[in-house]
Formats: sequence, C-alpha cells, structure tokens
Amino acid sequence: MTREEFKEWLKSIDSNGDGCISKDELRAALKGLGMSFTWWKSWRAMVHADLDRNNSIEGEQEIEELIKYAQDHWRITVT
Repeated sequence: MTREEFKEWLKSIDSNGDGCISKDELRAALKGLGMSFTWWKSWRAMVHADLDRNNSIEGEQEIEELIKYAQDHWRITVT
C-alpha cells in the first residue's frame, strides 16, 4: 500500500473521530486485519511511535514512525 493509503487506513480506524489513534483503536484495527497477539502488537507500536507519550498516535512524525514500525514488525509494505 502507499503512504497515503496507510494514512487513510489510520483515519478509518479513528473510531471516536478525535484525529488521534489510541492503543485500543489500533488493537481493534489489527484484529480486523486478522492478526494475532493484537494487545502486544498495539502496545509495542505505541511504545515505538508515540513520541510525546500522550497515549495516542497523532501528527506526521508519529505517523511516519508507525509506518516504519508496521513495515518492520507487521509485514506490511508501505511505499
């Protein structure tokens, strides 16, 4: 998928519409993709990508970190 498609996917998983991705929203999205160990995967992704430690993924820099993490750990190719 492209970076824009990944970002659109992130927008689609923002269930409360606050513009931020929480660990719970990320976990539900990973479950929806059929992944296992979603609690662990979402927690690890947040540790890696949540640079300001406010318990959400927001802003371009954190999204880029999440993209890097997804490519390295979820076997998702983002071009």
